Formats: sequence, C-alpha cells, structure tokens
Amino acid sequence: PDARLAGERDEVNGRGAQGGRGAGAGADRGRRPDARPRPETHERPQRGQRPDSRPARSDRPDRRERPARGERSERPQPRDRSEGGRPERRDRPFRSDSDRGDRPERGERPERPERSTERKRPRSRTNDKGVIWHPGPEARVVRAEQGMKLAQFFVHVHKHLSGRAARRLLEEGCCRINGRIETFGSREIRLGEIIEFFLPHESHEHTFDRRRVLHDADGVIAYDKPAWLPVTPTEGPKSWSLLDILKPEFARDGRLLIPVHRLDADTSGIVLMATEERVARILEEQFHDHVVKKQYLALVRGHPRDTGSRRSYLVKVESRKGFEKWQSGRGADAREAVTTWTVEERIGSYASRVLVEPETGRYHQVRIHFSEMGHPLYGDRLYGDRQDPIHVSRHLLHASRVMLPNPKGGRDLDIRSRTPREFTEAEEQLRKL
Repeated sequence: PDARLAGERDEVNGRGAQGGRGAGAGADRGRRPDARPRPETHERPQRGQRPDSRPARSDRPDRRERPARGERSERPQPRDRSEGGRPERRDRPFRSDSDRGDRPERGERPERPERSTERKRPRSRTNDKGVIWHPGPEARVVRAEQGMKLAQFFVHVHKHLSGRAARRLLEEGCCRINGRIETFGSREIRLGEIIEFFLPHESHEHTFDRRRVLHDADGVIAYDKPAWLPVTPTEGPKSWSLLDILKPEFARDGRLLIPVHRLDADTSGIVLMATEERVARILEEQFHDHVVKKQYLALVRGHPRDTGSRRSYLVKVESRKGFEKWQSGRGADAREAVTTWTVEERIGSYASRVLVEPETGRYHQVRIHFSEMGHPLYGDRLYGDRQDPIHVSRHLLHASRVMLPNPKGGRDLDIRSRTPREFTEAEEQLRKL
C-alpha cells in the first residue's frame, strides 16, 4: 500500500517515471539554456547560509567571524588599478616633488609674513555707547524718598519750583537717573537710584533779535532760529512760534511772511521765509527740485568714517498728536532719504563734529541716519539711547549754511550762521574726558 500511495503522489506532482511530465522536463522547456539550474527544495540553503553556487567575497569576513561591537577590524586593501582594475586617468598631468614649489607638507604650519611696524588707525566702533556716567556733586541717592513720584521728588529737592514747572522741565530732559535721561514725572523712584537734575541757566523764551536777521532782500528773509522754538504754531493751546515773533516786526511795511521750509523745534539755524507769494512759489519749487543746498553741523557720538553717504527709505512707525517717529524700512509710503557727511574734527575719544549735507529733506533724516549707523546725535532723546557721557539740553544739530539761486535773478544767495554756544560748551566738556 505504501508503494501504491507513493506512485499516486508522484503522478499528481508530475514526477512519474513513465509517460508523465517530470519537473526537469517542464521547467527546462521555458528556461534559457544558459540559466543556472534551480536547486531542489531539499537542496536549498537555510536562512542565514550562503549557497554554494554564489561564493562569498574573500575580502569580507563571515558574519559569524566579524569582530564584536567596539572592536576595530582591519580594512581590506584597495585594488591595484594597474593590474586589471580601473585604468588611471591620463588627462591629469603628472606632478613630481619638484613641481610642488613652496607648498608645505601636511602637518606643517606655514610661516606668517612679518607684520608692519606702522601703527594702523583703529576701526570705528559699530555702536559707541560712550563712557560710564559720572554723577556730579549735586546728585542725590534715593533713601527714605523711595516710592515718591519723580516730579514730587523734583519739587522736594528744588522747593522754588511748582509741580507744573517741574513736569515741564522733566519733559525737556533735565533729569538723569543712573546716567539715563528720564522725562516722565509719574515714574516712581527706587531705593539706591542716583538722581541728578540740571536746571537751565537761562530762559528758553525767545524774543525778536535784529542781530539774527541774516538776509532781508530779494523777497527773502533768513533768520537764525534758536533752539526750543518751532517754526510754525503747533496744536498746543499756548504755542509760541518763530512766525509769531517775526510777524509784528515785518508786517509794519505791509509785507507778507510765508515760511517755505521748516526745522525741528530743538534744531537751530537758518530758516527762510518769503515776503511775496511769487517768491514763495519759486522757493518751494527750488526745495522740491533739490536745487537748494543745505549744510548742517552735528555733534555725534563716537568716531564715524571721515566721509560717507547713507541712503535709505523712511517709513512712519509711530504717530500721535504733536509727535512722529520714523525709521528706515519698506512700505507703500516709504520716502527716499540720502545723507552725506564729512568729519571736521574728532573731539576727544567720544565725539566728532560732522558737516552734514542732506540731499533730500525728509523728516528727522539726519538724526535717523546717524542713529542707525551707531553714532547718534548728542542730546537726541528720540533716536538715541539717552546715555550720553555729558549732559546737553537738546540735540546738537545746527543749520549752518544755505545756498540757492536768487529767486529774482542775479547773484546766487549764500547765507551762513555762526555756531551756537551749546556746541562750544559741549566740546569743552568732551575734551576733558
């Protein structure tokens, strides 16, 4: 019975000896003559074993003979390309040891060239923070007064001041706390803070001064405006401007007084006004076409380059009643601003007097550009860090010269003004640092 069952199983599997299709016959019919014969089921290698027909690489150790993790095995040597391997590249020129020149060997450090004995000029600092503040003899250290409002403490120290006068002086920047200007009278003072007040030696109220009239002809009036005085009336209830001061003096002859350009309230220098409407239109066109050449004197922190130019686009970032702040950026309302400068004198280690020539007349252009270069104007509380090494009562920027064609024809106008006293006093203090 066992033999009969074995014969039937062979017929079903196609392995009959007589008249049936054997496995070899059926498989060899559709196989290429050069193909490797497929081993039988019982001859196939087990998982993890390599068949005899596929010899293992002689340069690779067997899996069972590989070193344990952490041990380093010897790497096989590369094949010699000259003996039946990859042919050598013939397009690369041969280099002998003599062709290498002065190329140092691997591991050797090349000799450095000798340094010049000439003293090089130090580079300008990117952002000059000035020196540490040295408080004066009138500085006060907060002890029992901690928790008081700054305006209240101001009145406590200077008893002749009223609360309104103290807040107005604080807004003008006459107080330093730990060397930094503080303008908010509602700020609470803390224990151990060093507070110093700077009262003005003279009043900032200005009256008409005939000596400040620099030009009065050809339908043009040039006036040397002092600081702390806006050109035109502001939105304040008790505003006092340069236009209000000049009108009574020049309106006696029936002449008009039309301002054709403006300066910041704390910026001093030349202001032009027209006495005729036709002259006013001509001057406005000249300013619009950048025909009028202006020069400013500025006292800046640190030492910028001797000469340079800066170009950017200014956008408004903050605006409220009577206040605007701009900076360089991008936007639909961006305005191009170009400023060139020349250093006239380096004053001590922490300041430079610079002659500035703005090619455009954008709002706060000079102050923004020098602040972004790391050299803010002395006394600039809006774009500076309020930590100048000396105390000044306003930003030191002065319109010193204006050159323009004569609106009525004839010789061109070249108007100049003298340097303010605030510049001279600040430079004397800076030379002592």
